[in-house]
Amino acid sequence: MINESQGGFMTNEKMQLSCADIDGQVAFELPERETLALVTVVITNLLNQNSVDIRVTNNNVAVQVCAAVSAINTLGGISLSCQIRQ
Repeated sequence: MINESQGGFMTNEKMQLSCADIDGQVAFELPERETLALVTVVITNLLNQNSVDIRVTNNNVAVQVCAAVSAINTLGGISLSCQIRQ
């Protein structure tokens, strides 16, 4: 936005995040990089406690799987959890 009172310089306005925006953010903790050889992504259906273990050797793959699980949860109707374990 150009503000004439500031000599025509562009100013950035920061949008304030709502509580819903902040609550919608997800962060995953990964083991230390040098100790990471093989990780297991555990996806659990919280309604019936059935789980699936997925073994991966790449941090990025593990995070992508949990991000996909998080996205599925936003669709509603199912409640899944995702954990990254060493």
